[in-house]
Amino acid sequence: MLSHSMRSDVRAAAQAACLEHQILDHVKQALRVTLQWKAPAFGLSRKLSSVQFTTKSFMRHLDRMMELEEVEGYMEAVRHDKPNLEARVQRLELQHDEFRDLIEELQPEVAALAALPAARAQVVCHRLIDFLNRVDQHDADEIELLQQSLACDVGGEG
Repeated sequence: MLSHSMRSDVRAAAQAACLEHQILDHVKQALRVTLQWKAPAFGLSRKLSSVQFTTKSFMRHLDRMMELEEVEGYMEAVRHDKPNLEARVQRLELQHDEFRDLIEELQPEVAALAALPAARAQVVCHRLIDFLNRVDQHDADEIELLQQSLACDVGGEG
């Protein structure tokens, strides 16, 4: 089990991660709204500018969230308290690496969004929606892991 000081560190990290998760959820929602905006042809440049701005914010917050989870967050606590869940933690960390690769891949396309032909811009927007959906599934998997790691009875009580 974790010492008292380690528990308070984990608690503080969990609070920071919770706040960052809330911010990330708001940014994800804003990006979804922006991507779904049915702009007329003359408003397309404004939509694409908004997509660029919101995507940059989303990517920064996602990167910060992943860093919090890996360095200061729940992953080490789960490893320590529930070693049997190590494979699931590793799978989530692998997804973090995939998300970082996807961010690197999408950044130049998002930066050039306004200059792309409309059809190519639409493809980038669809890729962003797919990315958001993957992050949503990842978040659900993390929540499930946390619930399982906190709810599992370790026994020993009579």
